[in-house]
Amino acid sequence: MTTEHRAIVAVDIASFTDPRRTLMHLRTVQEGLYDMLRVSFDEAGMAWKLVYHEDRGDGAMILVPPEFPKLLLADQWYGRLLAALRRYNEVHTLETRVQLRVALHHGEVYANSDGVVSHAVNLAFRILDAKPAKSALAQTGGMLALIASNDFFQDVIAQEPSAVPSAYRRIAVSVKQTETVAWLRLPDVHVPPPAPPPPRVQVTPLSDIVDALLELPFVREANSRAMLIDLLPREIANSVPYYPITRMHVFALVQTCLRHERGLLDLIEAVRQLDGDSGGVRRLEGIKRLLLSDSVD
Repeated sequence: MTTEHRAIVAVDIASFTDPRRTLMHLRTVQEGLYDMLRVSFDEAGMAWKLVYHEDRGDGAMILVPPEFPKLLLADQWYGRLLAALRRYNEVHTLETRVQLRVALHHGEVYANSDGVVSHAVNLAFRILDAKPAKSALAQTGGMLALIASNDFFQDVIAQEPSAVPSAYRRIAVSVKQTETVAWLRLPDVHVPPPAPPPPRVQVTPLSDIVDALLELPFVREANSRAMLIDLLPREIANSVPYYPITRMHVFALVQTCLRHERGLLDLIEAVRQLDGDSGGVRRLEGIKRLLLSDSVD
């Protein structure tokens, strides 16, 4: 028995056992799969006759020799496979059309005349069965799902811009006793850019504060409003101009407080002294937090 480090490709035909597929359909699908694999490997510069492959009934296991760079799988081969898939599906009926999930991994493989044994191969088939990958392919209607193991992604894809690492998203894998993460790409599915954030509502804090104050009965009454002003620091209280119209007077009060560094805090504290922890005080506190968050932004 010999041991070699190999790039590992695990392939699965989605919904292979769909009851709508007759035996003739299954034969057509399996023959089509190997035609697509043969063509795509040859076109990507990895001669199909030099790669080891085993049939898995509804898919295949492929071991790529070390003389072929692993990067070829992530930046060239998958594109040739997708092209072959498009050509195949274009000329076949619904029952024989194919969606593929493909897992990419690498690791030590023990091989003899009877086959191969490898923890790395086992992991490749675990991530191939990841539910998020199955769901994404089914929901989008894409033809191909690429699932890279975390090792393959970090060691190969993330190191090379031509492999477009930003096109992959991290997914959780929980299959049998395996709990890990992998990276998913749907190369023929257009993922729209994130929607721009909704425009921020223009807040007019001055009028908001005035409205909140005027909801308080003691602010609407002239004598108690004067008491409120007297509770403010002297430099603020002495600067508030008087207006006979209630709203104008309160407007001038708020405007004066906002000109001082802690003026709004002083105003809220004065209101609290006269009105306790009322709904009006809580509304003023909310406006204060909004103003502070805007200043941070």
